Amino acid sequence: MPIVWRDAFSIGYKQIDNDHRHLIDLINDVETALTGEHTLSRLYNAIDDLTAYTRRHFSFEERLMIEASYAHYDLHKVAHLELIEQLKQAAQPILDLKEGDAHTTLAVPEEARDVLVGLLRHWLVDHIIKEDMQLKSVL
Repeated sequence: MPIVWRDAFSIGYKQIDNDHRHLIDLINDVETALTGEHTLSRLYNAIDDLTAYTRRHFSFEERLMIEASYAHYDLHKVAHLELIEQLKQAAQPILDLKEGDAHTTLAVPEEARDVLVGLLRHWLVDHIIKEDMQLKSVL
């Protein structure tokens, strides 16, 4: 079931909220590619798009935190680095599949699929609701 944007995700800063909406779309794209019979290249592209956009978004958030003299900048930056590393680790078993050996996403091991989907859903809720909401008062 796709993740749907809710007002509870809004931190009240237009660009960040728009970024978060787009991240939800990208997460849903990864999940869609994982839950049907799609080409591995489609899945790889969805993971690459999510990773690249996440890095841009995190950089943007970090610049805003610096400009606002956000007291918890260091902790938030560490959380961003950890999330990028977790995404990399969760995606690696999938990215290691060879397209010649595995023609579709049906070849993705269930455990790898569950780890990646679980991370993305946990990440979205925990990071936006718990971490990014703290930015609301300074932005």
